[in-house]
Amino acid sequence: WTDMGMAAFDAMTFNEMTPNIQNSIGCANCHEAETMRLIVTNPALKEGLEAQGKDWTTFSRQEMRTVVCANCHVEYYFSGPDKYLTFPWANGTRIDQIIAYYNEIGFKDWEYPETGTPALKAQHPEYEFFTAGSTHYNAGVSCADCHMPYVSDGAAKYSSHDVHSPLINPEQSCGQCHTDIEYVIGRVNLIQDQVAETKIATDDAIIDAVNAIKAAAANPNVDAALLDQARQLHREAQYMWDFLSAENSTGFHNPEYALKICADATNLARQAQMLAAQAANDPSLLATGTYYAPAP
Repeated sequence: WTDMGMAAFDAMTFNEMTPNIQNSIGCANCHEAETMRLIVTNPALKEGLEAQGKDWTTFSRQEMRTVVCANCHVEYYFSGPDKYLTFPWANGTRIDQIIAYYNEIGFKDWEYPETGTPALKAQHPEYEFFTAGSTHYNAGVSCADCHMPYVSDGAAKYSSHDVHSPLINPEQSCGQCHTDIEYVIGRVNLIQDQVAETKIATDDAIIDAVNAIKAAAANPNVDAALLDQARQLHREAQYMWDFLSAENSTGFHNPEYALKICADATNLARQAQMLAAQAANDPSLLATGTYYAPAP
């Protein structure tokens, strides 16, 4: 990145770049070699922060213990024919702001088969999810506090770099702040169960929307304008579901936000289903849990 610049780096294929890669993730991904201070190394992260008017060099060390994770653990897309790595943060990092950004530039990752929906694919938006007003983030907790907890070796105290789930060693990770470890473990399980179960309801709503749009698209007398509105709602509901699914905590990093995303996605999917039924003038498409095969 430093030697070539981001544009030239991104334009290369994996085969072209592989001979230049000598190490996997290492110290230099997060630390300045000369001082070992935490720094932003990914040019796309620097540009994403600047798009919001933020200068990472002014952040505190505790803030940087989360920001360095955003070098990788974020949503992104590849812009233009040379696939320039870009974080969709110009409007902000909340999911509605990211969707608005993608809508404004007319971007799609793929087209949903048979529905014609210009769909989006979420990557792994842990940073955006955690920093969207979660309890731990608001309390000043960083990613490293839980996933790289402090350990001691004699008189030396340092952050463990054995990055893994805090539940593997909750006494060390959660015990820095919480005294009742069994309660914490139970609370994590409860949150993740609730989010997983709620997400199934969202799954069902999106499937019903997909099937209704497929059937409407196969109808020669469909109202094209209404069908496009249904596709747009499907696009947003699908992305919300995928945003939550691709984020690797089953909702725990921000439980209230996770349940809101589920609720909003379910609502949009049901609206998409209703619009598809209206577009085809076919009330049967409002049924749930039924697969609608395209008309012959």
